[in-house]
Amino acid sequence: MPIVIKPLLADQREEALSFIQPYESECVNLTSELLRGGTDCWALYYADQEASQTKTFAGLIALRKKRSLFFCLPFAKYKSAFDKKVCSEAQRPLMEFFESREPFCVNGEAAGAVFLRNILKNKKSPMRPSVTNKYFLMARDCGAENQKASQDLNAGGGFGFAKDLRVVQATAADYEILLPLELGYQREEVVPKSFDVSDAALAAAFKHELEQGLTFALFDGARPIAKARLAASGQRYCMLGGVYTIPSERKKGRAAFLVSQIIARSKAHGVNNFCLYAKQENAAALALYKSLGFTPRGEYMLVYY
Repeated sequence: MPIVIKPLLADQREEALSFIQPYESECVNLTSELLRGGTDCWALYYADQEASQTKTFAGLIALRKKRSLFFCLPFAKYKSAFDKKVCSEAQRPLMEFFESREPFCVNGEAAGAVFLRNILKNKKSPMRPSVTNKYFLMARDCGAENQKASQDLNAGGGFGFAKDLRVVQATAADYEILLPLELGYQREEVVPKSFDVSDAALAAAFKHELEQGLTFALFDGARPIAKARLAASGQRYCMLGGVYTIPSERKKGRAAFLVSQIIARSKAHGVNNFCLYAKQENAAALALYKSLGFTPRGEYMLVYY
């Protein structure tokens, strides 16, 4: 049962989206790439189907800007003997595939990330990770169990300070005032300390992010005190990210209020399911998200090279 890897064709995208749907909460970035027509997407399928008009996917991968690797590889979880066989068959074609491609970051569900990390380590020109960050993937699904949480969000969540704060959907005009929060977030939560990344590079990326209109900020008067964004949108899930509160305002419920308002506003536009990932050692963040109706869905990894 050999595995082959081929570029995903335009007429295969609907089939690919159907394949991803049961796993979407753990690969929203990949779904987003497919929905917006990203060109660097590939399908893994069984070689005996190569001549067939209808192919059953074994997995999907995408490289955003040739640097960020996203994937949906259900077989990597080893839930059956069949999965184990697919893992074995997929190793050689993936090693050959990555001989001419060197991702900067592997981003996704933990079992698949470990599988790909081993592929990159064992190819002819080995790649060894410099940093591996581990998270819990958390999801908030629309359903009866979240009915009360939804009512609380729409009512302001019982935050006694809500009347003193305002949530703003940020634009490029907010760049200068929000940049210190973004740099704080990147330095504390994202950029590995061993990496030499300039503030100018981070600032340029943030300016582009603001132009997309998916960043939100919490203001106390004229002072921004927290930020977050809708990092990616899939068919059923929206991924939240970039959550950051300035040090002097932490442990006051600021981030919880901001995230609750983003969820409430998004639900008004038909977005009902959300996911995010939080560092496993960050007990405060995990407690915050659980209080907003998020539940652990599995493990998530970012592997940097």
